Amino acid sequence: MDACDTMEVCENMDVVPKGRSLSDIKSTAIVKYTSASIPLSTGFSQLQLNTNLNVPPSNWLRSSSGMERYIRDYTWRREHSEFSSIRMANNFPDLTGEVDVVSGSQNIKKLLKMPLCKSSHVSMMVHRIGKTLLLDEFDIHKLLLRNQEEEWTWLRHFFYDIVAKDMQGKMKCIPRRSKSRNTLEKRNMYSKFLYHSLVATCNQNELVWQTRPTSSPPPAETRTESLDLVPDPLPKSESEFDREILWKFEDIHMLIGTDLPIFGGTTHPCVSLRLRDSATPINVLTGLDYWLDNLMCNVPEVAMCFHLNGIVQKYELIKTEDIPNLDDCKFDPQLITDIARNILSFLKSNATKEGHTYWLYKDVDDDVVKLYDLTALCGEGKTDRCQNPFTVPVGILLYRVARNMRQSADRKSMATIRELLENSLLLLDEDKHSQVCTSAHYLLSDLYVPDCSVHDVWSISSSEMTTDDTEDSPMSDDDDSDVRTEISVGMNDLVNKSCLYNHMTKSVKSHPIAGTVEERCHDALKHIRKGLDCILKEKAESNTRKSSSIVEEQVPCNQSQAIPLHYQPLKTTHKGGYSLELMSHKAGLTLNKPWQCLSSSLLMRKSSMTFFALAKAHLSAQKYGNALKYIRFAVHCFEAMSSLIPQKAKENQELLSLVLEVAGDIRLVMGRISNGFEDHSRDYDKMSEDEAAILHTAQSVITVPELAWVYVWTLSMEQNLMDSSRCYERALHLIKDRKVEKEAKILLAKRYGNSLNELGVLYMNQAQVFLQSGTMLPLDKIEELWENSEKCFTKGIEAFCSVADQANQALLHSNRGRLMRLCARCYTHITMQKDRPEFSAKERQYYFKAIDCYQRALDVLGSSERLRPDQFHDIRESVKWDLSSTYFNMAMMLQDYAPLSTHPQEEIEKQVTDLMNKSLKYCTTDERQGRDLTLQQYRAATINHRLASLYHNSYRNQEINDQKRRHLRQLAEHHYDRAMRHFLSVEAFSDLLRVELERVAMLELFYQSQSSSKGKLRCLHSVFLILLSCRDAIVPLCSQADGGSEEKSEPSEESNLYFILLSRIQFVLLQLIKTYSTLQKRHCENTLKDLKRFYAQSLQSETEKVDCLKERWKWVADFLSELVSLRDQLAREAA
Repeated sequence: MDACDTMEVCENMDVVPKGRSLSDIKSTAIVKYTSASIPLSTGFSQLQLNTNLNVPPSNWLRSSSGMERYIRDYTWRREHSEFSSIRMANNFPDLTGEVDVVSGSQNIKKLLKMPLCKSSHVSMMVHRIGKTLLLDEFDIHKLLLRNQEEEWTWLRHFFYDIVAKDMQGKMKCIPRRSKSRNTLEKRNMYSKFLYHSLVATCNQNELVWQTRPTSSPPPAETRTESLDLVPDPLPKSESEFDREILWKFEDIHMLIGTDLPIFGGTTHPCVSLRLRDSATPINVLTGLDYWLDNLMCNVPEVAMCFHLNGIVQKYELIKTEDIPNLDDCKFDPQLITDIARNILSFLKSNATKEGHTYWLYKDVDDDVVKLYDLTALCGEGKTDRCQNPFTVPVGILLYRVARNMRQSADRKSMATIRELLENSLLLLDEDKHSQVCTSAHYLLSDLYVPDCSVHDVWSISSSEMTTDDTEDSPMSDDDDSDVRTEISVGMNDLVNKSCLYNHMTKSVKSHPIAGTVEERCHDALKHIRKGLDCILKEKAESNTRKSSSIVEEQVPCNQSQAIPLHYQPLKTTHKGGYSLELMSHKAGLTLNKPWQCLSSSLLMRKSSMTFFALAKAHLSAQKYGNALKYIRFAVHCFEAMSSLIPQKAKENQELLSLVLEVAGDIRLVMGRISNGFEDHSRDYDKMSEDEAAILHTAQSVITVPELAWVYVWTLSMEQNLMDSSRCYERALHLIKDRKVEKEAKILLAKRYGNSLNELGVLYMNQAQVFLQSGTMLPLDKIEELWENSEKCFTKGIEAFCSVADQANQALLHSNRGRLMRLCARCYTHITMQKDRPEFSAKERQYYFKAIDCYQRALDVLGSSERLRPDQFHDIRESVKWDLSSTYFNMAMMLQDYAPLSTHPQEEIEKQVTDLMNKSLKYCTTDERQGRDLTLQQYRAATINHRLASLYHNSYRNQEINDQKRRHLRQLAEHHYDRAMRHFLSVEAFSDLLRVELERVAMLELFYQSQSSSKGKLRCLHSVFLILLSCRDAIVPLCSQADGGSEEKSEPSEESNLYFILLSRIQFVLLQLIKTYSTLQKRHCENTLKDLKRFYAQSLQSETEKVDCLKERWKWVADFLSELVSLRDQLAREAA
């Protein structure tokens, strides 16, 4: 009973080949949407034979039940608008761009029957979204010929000039929808038939038929989506179809709309119902129509009711797979598949540009179907884009699809999203669609600078890229030369299987979003600025409209209520829980609509992210002026966002912490640099046009940010370091209780501790400079520097302790110990100003504090035996050296400036000895472990020398018994011996000679206590041997000595050592002469004679008259060499 019954079928139509069935065709259908007006179930009655369908049933055209309303609408309101596919795509943005076709089922059937029916007429509008084609029927009579001349003007002219004329220039006859009496009678009969079938629902032939063949997801209107990214500017439109189905026909995916009534029962759960005239056989086009309807809705059977002049004759149940094999309507399903593929290939290979409107047109009896690019022919440069009624719906659809793809978090399709949004902006007028354009600009900025960029994640690797973005993608603007405005294809080509158009399908690769960080950020800033401009334009136009039509509305007063003195700002509660304030009283920017406030907040947030990324990039490039400038913009935009929607500040605390972290890095580095400030200052003051516009908008929201101190430009090292540590501290506070990666918290805490350490070192160095310059500040000023430094070190230790950073804890304890030593030195400086300087209690106090700091550092590092050989080795050795130096310095000060007025001598010596031994304990002289071995050995030699001198002094001056004196001499000898070995290993020959002479002096003191000649001779022999060993130190001194003359008024230390050594040689030789003279032994005569000769030689030396120190050392070395001949003689006689 359809119109296709009267169409002429092509003669070359193939029948179904033997052995082929519907099972060879792959077809699946999934219901995505079902209208709420369709009831879940209804009673269906099989009509009795001879029922007269010409007589209307009692319930005809009534709508007392849901099924009655559905049948009424289906039979009498079947026309759909020219935007039905666009509306369907709007309801399923996740499928748009993924499926091949979105259209109504009637359009699909018309296209598939087109090559089989020469008299068919096709007029459809085609639009492309990604790889999806949107097809809508275009009724020429309704929309062009019957409308007013002002409507569709551009298309009407094109139609009259190009399409409607035949080859001779005459106007063609345009077919229109049939509204003849016969057509209306058939429609009425079919309507009465369906209403008859709903009557008598309780008889024995009743079946309960389901109207939902498959379980479907919730309707599109009830689906929930995450809209936190950006609000959807427009509500979703209601569907024009009763069902929207995802149909997979072979390898073609389609989203189709259909109104086909479907019934179901216990024996036949899913059946479609048809009314046929017994006098008219079912032809190929009708069978194809029934077959396609059932395939699209996944209906396995069709129930046909045959009538003769309105009198029911019989019912016949036919399986869908048997329809192609029915008599008089046989057709090849594979041929239909080939036609579908050919048509899809033709459209995809030619309708290639997103945003363009294409017209697919075939006139009656034409052998070809033509595709016109109406946008290229009639739209671009000739008429306003708004005259095209498809421009706005397509532009909004492009935006909605891009928005849905962006929310799906599929980073592989970013290039496609960008193209969709850019094409959407080309179609939409920013003045009329400011909300959509604002959201599109925001999404574009989010593509260039995604939220993950704050963690340095910008794009996916090439290995993760797929061909999804490049397959069947629309052509870019660079391919305009290859796009033809009129394409045609013959009907025979669409039917011919060997003439597939797969080779015509153009696969154009979408350009990926690439570039440096700086380039992407600047692209993002351009879109952010344009988005803000859209909001400001909308606000200005809204204020203009409001001011031009102000009507004061009189409101009756209530005497029991007070008159309000001001208006309260309107508030709209967001589903996330925060309110959109339409007016910010703190700022000068007034936003009249909720979307303006939310969009402004999102754009300010994205601006803050973008400026943050730029700051990081310029910091890495060591462009500190630019880096601090972008931190300034980032902070200002963030606080503008917080002012617009306070809840956003809580949601983006991690972003603020990252901004503060980078700001701390910049200020920390600026505290270190010493030159190039002029270049950095110039960079700080420069800004581009986009940056200035965004900053101006942020300033209109909040004039002076609360965190303005973060980006203050200063050359003060102290201020930079103070602000740096303050930034880190604030950032740590922001992420304290938030879910942030542990490594990020650890790194931030370390940076905070490092900045505090540098600030503490700065204060300490300032105090040290004043101390070394000799221009002492007032003590309270210096103590203030100490206190500030100690506070910084203490906070830094706490920061490193919170993340268990042992190495940095030890370093800060060491720096704090250095500060305590500096305090002690300052009090030493004060002590030295007195007439009789003595080691003070303040010095002692700060030395002990320093010792405590170093001990804590060692405790933090732990025992070296428990750790790996390389762990903390250098730090531990450094701390041990500082601790050894502290003990050593304190011991020297206590020894050199003994507080005899407050402490007894014996106690002081004991303390000095204890301190020296502790210093020696932490002085590493092992070649396998120590670093700076020469310095360590020299320190050990000095300590042993001082200990030996201390014991030597006690031995000389204290009145003690012989046993204790003997013990002191042994200790002194022990330390002298160790000092000599260390001095010799580091080649400190002057110090070595001094130690040798002190040993000689101690032995001379011991010589004086001897009473027997034998004891004296033995003692003198020991002294003689020590003097001979001095030659090992004199020879290197001779080679190192300067050959020039020496000023007699200022003798050098080495010159003094020379005279002491010479005098000790003369003294020993004289004493040996005296001792041997008392001996009554003949064999000593030769020895005595030699001693006298050498003594006379030392007295008659001419070296005293020589000014050259080198010559003096040379004479002494030679003289000692000659004395070696006496060594064996004296040894035998001493024995």
